[in-house]
Amino acid sequence: MPHGPPTMPATRSPVVWLLEDSPTEAQAARAALSTTCDVILFSDGAVLVESLGFQKPPDVLVLDRETPGLTGLEVCAFVRSNAVTALLPVLLLTSHQRAEDVVEGLGAGANDYVFKPFRSSELAARVLGLAHWGWKQRQTTAALDTTRRDLSDEQARRTMAESVLAEVRAAELRAWKSDQRFRLASRATQDAIWEWDPQTDALEWSSGGQDLLGRLDDPRVPRQDWWRKRIHPEDLAAVRQSFMEALSGSSDVWRISYRFHDARGAWRDVEEHAIIVRNGEGEVQQVVGALRDVTSRKQLEAEARQRANFERQLIGIVSHDLRTPLSAVLLSATLLQEREHLTEAQHKRVGRIRTSAERAVRMIRDLLDFTQVRHGGLTLHPRDTDFHALVEAAVEETQTQAPGRVIAYSQAGDGAGTWDADRLTQVVGNLLGNALAYGDPAAPIQVRTRGETDSVVLEVHNAGAPIPADLLPRLFEPLERGAPHQESRADRSIGLGLFIVRQVVHAHGGTVSVTSLAQAGTTFTVRLPRRSPASPPASRPG
Repeated sequence: MPHGPPTMPATRSPVVWLLEDSPTEAQAARAALSTTCDVILFSDGAVLVESLGFQKPPDVLVLDRETPGLTGLEVCAFVRSNAVTALLPVLLLTSHQRAEDVVEGLGAGANDYVFKPFRSSELAARVLGLAHWGWKQRQTTAALDTTRRDLSDEQARRTMAESVLAEVRAAELRAWKSDQRFRLASRATQDAIWEWDPQTDALEWSSGGQDLLGRLDDPRVPRQDWWRKRIHPEDLAAVRQSFMEALSGSSDVWRISYRFHDARGAWRDVEEHAIIVRNGEGEVQQVVGALRDVTSRKQLEAEARQRANFERQLIGIVSHDLRTPLSAVLLSATLLQEREHLTEAQHKRVGRIRTSAERAVRMIRDLLDFTQVRHGGLTLHPRDTDFHALVEAAVEETQTQAPGRVIAYSQAGDGAGTWDADRLTQVVGNLLGNALAYGDPAAPIQVRTRGETDSVVLEVHNAGAPIPADLLPRLFEPLERGAPHQESRADRSIGLGLFIVRQVVHAHGGTVSVTSLAQAGTTFTVRLPRRSPASPPASRPG
């Protein structure tokens, strides 16, 4: 849009058609424009386009980029494709502030952008500026029409006037497209924005990216010399090859990462993202790109990898150096409990040793599973299994570890399926451990399994105080506990049991949920397909 255009006649206010489906944002836009413009609101892009066919066009179109049905972006493209409305000024309202989104909008034909949330003064100023520019274009067109009518030869004046008009329109369109694309893309991002000229092989830089570029005496620089000075020697050949391959190919996007010599003489990690504009024959007409400093992000990623490696090494040490002695302690405690002639006090002390060792083993197992989930997910080893028998065995094992509690088990239907039996035993054990820790010690724990047509279901129910409502949405997150105030220090877990339950169930393609009410108690429900996603296909009969 040219700067400093003549003002519109003072006899009327500019007419603005506003496309906005949000009542709140439409009200804000109308309030910003109503003092200087006559605003007509459209909430449907299709209705606006239809109105252009039989109503006098407005002075300016203000279009919300994203609207239901026909979007503002699509309305803009339609306006530019129509000879009657090709020069109608268009301003896009948008919350999209990425450089590529700006380039897409300008490519569709927008003259200007205002980003949401907008300042009323900025919106009004930009709309008035577009109205004045549009008035100037209409004056130019009218003058050409007058010239055409005054020529003596009908055919000659038609040909000449249309030729001149087409040339003027094409020149104006090229001018504002280039200027607006470059200027608005620079406004939309903190990155350094550049434009490559295929004719001169020069890069023209915007005012962005001061930390990377420094102050340039001339924003236009020869590409080859610039790259030799700024791109790391080890990366230069790859960048050149990638750029030329992108130009000679058919893609409209070029992306690459390399090391860049910044204005302070330091090497930085950068990412380059460019849009390649081609004509109908596929020839490159223009390339607009953005250079982004990603040094901090790369450093954070490297630190995260170091932490992850350290975590895996630490867990490996825990697995090897702690599980082995704990297994020895657990075995020794079990053998001691089986010896005769132990006094009641001695039997109680040995039982305490065994219980503590078992809890430590469970904690280590949960830590190992947690690490495995974070670094690639759980690995399943499915095999044909009877779900009822699996759960019943897990219940009996838990009952031996908690002889003072009552665990009732019932089953119904067919329990056949293909699962990782060890992992599902872990699920049952964790849910029972949760029920033992938080349920009413005087009430039995109810465990039920049933087979349905394509799935099996496990329910673990306990009476007692309900899980707090604010905790329920995050109950299966790591390091969360059902009711910390109810848990004794001796029984305290590290808060990974239910997290592991969800991961194992999801790995099998199933779901787990919980309900918890004061009167009804707490029930965990696990639903599993009979064949997990990791299961091999069933062999054909015969």
